[in-house]
Amino acid sequence: MRSLLLTALLAISCAASQNDLGGYVNGICEPTTRRDAQAVATTTGQFGVVGSTSVKADVEETLVVVWRSGGPATSLAVIAYRLDPPSASTWVRWSVGGYGSASPWGEVGYQVGMKPISTPGCWRLVPEGGRMEDGVVIAVLP
Repeated sequence: MRSLLLTALLAISCAASQNDLGGYVNGICEPTTRRDAQAVATTTGQFGVVGSTSVKADVEETLVVVWRSGGPATSLAVIAYRLDPPSASTWVRWSVGGYGSASPWGEVGYQVGMKPISTPGCWRLVPEGGRMEDGVVIAVLP
């Protein structure tokens, strides 16, 4: 019985943390930290950010995102949902220039300009038509 309890406790303590999915918790923006084998920040393996999930509030800043439903002939629109007050529940949608290009996931990488959300805050990026749980939380820093 003790070994069963010890095994269960070990399995729970070694499981992936929900906090690695990211979110706005207790007044703090927690960017997505869950990474796949290619070091892509992703929650479900369908959409992700290559590199850091904390970016500067600069209209010239870009992120490289990867999208499993993308490809060389597929365009992408991104929706960013604001998570922190006082602007929580607002969102911005914009089209990403170009088509899928080389990335850790194949020809499904996109350069996403940050100008539409270049004010500091906590945002969840989701591909248009994608599920909310596929989104990646990023912190836009001052």
